[in-house]
Amino acid sequence: MRGSTGAFGATGNRLLTRWSRLLAAVTALMLVLTACGGSSSGDTTAATTAETTADTTADTTADTTADTTADTTADTEAPADEPSGEPIKIGGTLGLTGIYSGPSAGYEIAYRYWADQVNANGGLLGRPVELIIYDDESTPQVAQQLYQRLINEDQVDLLFAPYTTAVGGAVIPITERAGKLVVNAGFVGKEIHQQSELLVSTWPYQDNEYPRPLFEFIKSLPEDQKPQTLAIATAQNPFTIVARDGVNGEGGVVNYAEEAGLEIVVNEEYDQTATDLSSLIQRVQQSDADVFVALSLPNDAALIANTVYQAGYNPQIYCQCGSQVTTLPNWPDMGEAGINVFSTTTAWPTLDYTGLAELTEYMLDELGVPMLPAYAAAGYAAGQVIQQAVEGTGSLDSRELREYIANNTFDTAVGQISYNEDGTVAFNALLLQYQEDGNQVIWPQDEATDEAVMPLRP
Repeated sequence: MRGSTGAFGATGNRLLTRWSRLLAAVTALMLVLTACGGSSSGDTTAATTAETTADTTADTTADTTADTTADTTADTEAPADEPSGEPIKIGGTLGLTGIYSGPSAGYEIAYRYWADQVNANGGLLGRPVELIIYDDESTPQVAQQLYQRLINEDQVDLLFAPYTTAVGGAVIPITERAGKLVVNAGFVGKEIHQQSELLVSTWPYQDNEYPRPLFEFIKSLPEDQKPQTLAIATAQNPFTIVARDGVNGEGGVVNYAEEAGLEIVVNEEYDQTATDLSSLIQRVQQSDADVFVALSLPNDAALIANTVYQAGYNPQIYCQCGSQVTTLPNWPDMGEAGINVFSTTTAWPTLDYTGLAELTEYMLDELGVPMLPAYAAAGYAAGQVIQQAVEGTGSLDSRELREYIANNTFDTAVGQISYNEDGTVAFNALLLQYQEDGNQVIWPQDEATDEAVMPLRP
């Protein structure tokens, strides 16, 4: 269970090393998948867990964000006032090793970039921000232990959520009992939000709304271009099941398809740890479905994309609608298998959202990644909401902050957001297609950067 604190100045080399190793590991995984059509999620775990250590908080909390701000702001204008006093502690966990290590690395970098900027400009309430991020090893049980540690031993003031619904759902009962506000960029979960009082999201769409941009696009097509049949492949994961079925009859692929007049000809689940999904894709191909929707997380999304490519399946539309996979730094390594695949996302650099251009430049130029991961924008937005709420209230009281968040609008990297009663954000999402020259915004039409390429292999 690895932990880390402080700003990017002190931990930057370690994060860059982790990011480089991560990209190398995931690239290797993609090459294996491209070559043989399958690899287990254990391959990714093996590649990404090589860096784990037995270090405890004593080893990783030697420096705080305040101590290291100077390293990251040497080339920028000095702040009028340096933050001072007891640090404001913001904690959380991420799957920095294990099957969720790819997106988790992007979250950690975004959180630390936000903290660096805050501390370079006087901190929060004049105090330095200290981040405490532990490695939950991509497992709910480890995350539960670590959130108890954050609350009881580290005595954090506020919390970031972990990555993925499966992990988040396991820790939110703990944070609710402790009366701690959790700002959630890490997972979507309409039902979890409805059951929680101190959970607020920065995702502009929830699990039951993940496929909505695709179906909005389909409804916008001319009648003679609208598809008629649909095949669904769903990972056996709480998040993707809701993305398929919706919540209380609202959202989900099944309900959206019915509204759009699409006949569902295949509707199957698969094990996320599977290394060969060729029989599933064969059944989808034999159905001759016009639209194929795969509700997957990153590793299995890569396996499915390669299997579709190797099978020669050529639907009118193929959407990886369960995760923002085409925005991840490794998607270009998919080669031809990744071309013309649709997915959804939270924000794109062409949009004029607060802090988005700067975040994009930082991620692309300084970290050497080819595109802005969707997770990074949501993660940065979580920091922006915390900052604006704390400054607006002058308080760190969780309930006071929750009340303020419910009644105000926030300018963030995922747009100007306001909150529903359950702590979720009003719907605002994009449909992307990864074309020959990279991701293009396809929907909404007024934000589109190109036209859709259809069918999958024209």
